[in-house]
Amino acid sequence: MEAHGAKALEKADANRNHLNKVVEGLKVEVQNWVTIIEEVTARAAEAEARGREAAEARDSLISSLDQLKADRDRMRDHGIEHRAREAGFKAGYNECLNHVNPFYQSKFTDERSGFHGVDTEARYVAAINAYNSLSISAIDDIDKCLEAEDYMDHLRLLYADPEEEGETAGGAKGDAGTSGTKGD
Repeated sequence: MEAHGAKALEKADANRNHLNKVVEGLKVEVQNWVTIIEEVTARAAEAEARGREAAEARDSLISSLDQLKADRDRMRDHGIEHRAREAGFKAGYNECLNHVNPFYQSKFTDERSGFHGVDTEARYVAAINAYNSLSISAIDDIDKCLEAEDYMDHLRLLYADPEEEGETAGGAKGDAGTSGTKGD
């Protein structure tokens, strides 16, 4: 009976050793999974941060683009204002002549005017048309990039830093980076 008890004890001890090995293996596997989850969580946090930065950069670019467009419109209005003033001055001068001439026997003309023989209205219209057809390539390029689904990659390619030529369009030095796609 002692032999049978010793054999059962030996078998139980072998089972306990086997279970300890299985538990240790499972602990290692769980630790590996914990490490993987921590790495994925850290990468996700980095991607979220890059996503926020990309959104902030996009918003900043849109704001800058809007300001450039407003400045362009203000320049147009100011530049065209000069031609409008010329046209108004000539029209006012001619109107004045029309009012004064009936009171004098000699007729006054616009020969002494700086605008004699000048079609100020046509110059004014030409200035408006020229400015309205004016294209500022940087604004057009930024507009095109912001319309694209992966606008950040387009902007990076458009305004690539010569020092970063070895890097990918998606991020820094082989990193997948943030595509900056429109999904917001």
